[in-house]
Amino acid sequence: MPDPLLKREGNMRYAGLASAGYPLDPFALAEELRQHLAGREVTPYGPVTMLFSVAPEDSPPSHWSCQVGVAITGLPIPIPGVQIEDYRALYALSIAHAGPIRDLPATVRRLCEHGKGLGYRIRPYWRLALRRRPLADGNILPVADVAVFLDQ
Repeated sequence: MPDPLLKREGNMRYAGLASAGYPLDPFALAEELRQHLAGREVTPYGPVTMLFSVAPEDSPPSHWSCQVGVAITGLPIPIPGVQIEDYRALYALSIAHAGPIRDLPATVRRLCEHGKGLGYRIRPYWRLALRRRPLADGNILPVADVAVFLDQ
């Protein structure tokens, strides 16, 4: 299994919709969010991203506190039902997750242990980014990247 990737991500402005637990269809929620953002002073970019407010530990996915959204640029005004947050000085330790949703806690735990072993303090939220990577044959490969955020 490859080692987690440590990288500086800088600052991120994030717009998301709350989901009670792991969403049944994160892409549908992301599309709903894009409709909320249409015609506003913001531009969404990047993959559909789920931010979870605490480590999953041993609680079932239906109990995780989640926001489904995208990174945005621009100066947003309040949008009913949309949570907009700024994250500063992000350093992330990430790795691809190829297993089922129920195995996410083990991946998050592995990243946290690796980060602590490197001398970092783990921030109290983590991310799951759902990417679609095109293959040479034209097919799309779904990829899920799990990241924990670090403080030095």
